[in-house]
Amino acid sequence: MRPLISFKSAIRFILLVMLGASFVTFVGAILARFEGDQRFVRDRSLVESEIRSEQARLAMRVATLEEERRSDLVALEDRLKVFGNSVSTVGARREIAPPKTPFTVADRMGSVVELVCIDNVDKDVYYTGSGAVVGKDGLIVTNKHLILSTDGTPIKYCGVGFTSDLQNPPMVDFVATSVASHADTDLALLRISDRIRDKAMPREFAFLDLDGSGKAAAGLVLGDAIYIAGYPGIGAETFTFTEGVVSGRVGPDLIKTSALIDTGTSGGAAFDADGRYVGVPTAAARGEIGGSLGFLISAEVVEDFVRAYNERTKN
Repeated sequence: MRPLISFKSAIRFILLVMLGASFVTFVGAILARFEGDQRFVRDRSLVESEIRSEQARLAMRVATLEEERRSDLVALEDRLKVFGNSVSTVGARREIAPPKTPFTVADRMGSVVELVCIDNVDKDVYYTGSGAVVGKDGLIVTNKHLILSTDGTPIKYCGVGFTSDLQNPPMVDFVATSVASHADTDLALLRISDRIRDKAMPREFAFLDLDGSGKAAAGLVLGDAIYIAGYPGIGAETFTFTEGVVSGRVGPDLIKTSALIDTGTSGGAAFDADGRYVGVPTAAARGEIGGSLGFLISAEVVEDFVRAYNERTKN
């Protein structure tokens, strides 16, 4: 009988050992799970803390940018007030005969704008020039050199002035921001984003249709008429329209013309005899005996540039 009792005792002992091992395993699993949960809680708290810190930094950055924007717009408005007061205006209104052209100049005048761009570094420094509205949403094409600050960065804000009046300078009432520049030519794009005075933004702006403009520019030959529209400094900042002919080409991008291009006219618009947009006045070269030649960036380049920008911003 003793071997039987010993066998039962052995079985009981084995069962107790197995039960103890299971218990230890169970307790170990619970402890591991608890430790894992604790680690998860710690990691999650750390991540949430980092997220809160990043949100705080982002909020501070947004606030800083918004404050800089308000400061820049205030400086722009103050500068434009001084600019407006410094421009001489004519007295009594009188009837002025429009230039004799094969097309109606007034239909193009409302799409050619004056630009007043405030330097990013020195708010007392500003640059004036011209631009052409090429989209009903207020997209403007102009010269890249006009929107370069003294530190080489694109100028943040430019005042934009429209007019339908031949006698008086335009009212600079809108603000545009630079949105793109061309890699190979002196072209840049601005978009109207704000209005200086407390008025609603127009639903759309008068603009020059670029469809077919590249083809029109490519079809120009020597002696074809060219008309230049803009706001030259020597023209008392009022709308100015000059006439010349195609004098030649320089590579695929530049058209030479005898039409007068002066400081302030650059960035404006050039038209052919049918009133079609054919390019951007960009520079003038003067000879030693007083002659001069103007250069236009062909509408072939402008049309491709604007199309590429519009396609990129749609995506």
